[in-house]
Amino acid sequence: MRAQLAYTLRLMREARSMSQNDLAKELYATRETIAAYESRRNRPDEDFCKKLDEFFGTGEMFQGLWHHAKREHLNEWFEAYIAHENEATEIRTFQPLYIPGLLQTEGYMRATAYKGQVNEELIAQRLARRDIITRVENRPHLFVVLDQAVVLRNWPDGSVMREQLQHLLDVGELPHIHIQAVKMCAGWHPGLDGPVVMLTKADRCRIGYVEAQFGGRLIEDPAEVTRLGIRFDEIRCHALSEEGTRDLIRKTMETMQDDPLA
Repeated sequence: MRAQLAYTLRLMREARSMSQNDLAKELYATRETIAAYESRRNRPDEDFCKKLDEFFGTGEMFQGLWHHAKREHLNEWFEAYIAHENEATEIRTFQPLYIPGLLQTEGYMRATAYKGQVNEELIAQRLARRDIITRVENRPHLFVVLDQAVVLRNWPDGSVMREQLQHLLDVGELPHIHIQAVKMCAGWHPGLDGPVVMLTKADRCRIGYVEAQFGGRLIEDPAEVTRLGIRFDEIRCHALSEEGTRDLIRKTMETMQDDPLA
């Protein structure tokens, strides 16, 4: 449905022999905005789709396409999500089970491969993806909240998790990366319903993302994005401070070091 929305926009524009710049002027937008919608780098919001329906005289066709596209479950979620992540100036993520991808070590990536079936191409993509938090220009601020279960989870080769936890301590020293954890003794909290990711771009446009077993769903509806942002803040209210989280990680590493099975 995302592809159909982009294709229909281009089809209707070309049917009127209009350039992207021509349409942008009619709708008080920029050519880059129209190009991004037609290439699926971005998706128009509901208000813009209303403008399209009014301009092209298509009733509620664009609004209908938008409605179904925003509910679409993404099988190729990685490509769609990464395009937005690369443009983010701020990333907020809560993970109840895994270390977030941007903070994973290569050893952790390999250890979490399903039944040991390591996809080298995917590993390379994920390693390259981490570059956005260390690049010199336009690196995003990263706010991470973890459930303590993420920190406690271990593997038969305990060195994998010790390396991963040390990496969290190291990157947590960077001024643009903030890591907090919710202790298990805190009981129930809203994050137990699943992972949350919020991306904010330079133009203050916000994108949400939620995961599922076989893919994920990008959330671009402003009302839903707002709700997701509030949910992240609610989860963070249950978390330890950054320094308290560092102490928790250090103590966990000490326990692993003392455990003969770790």
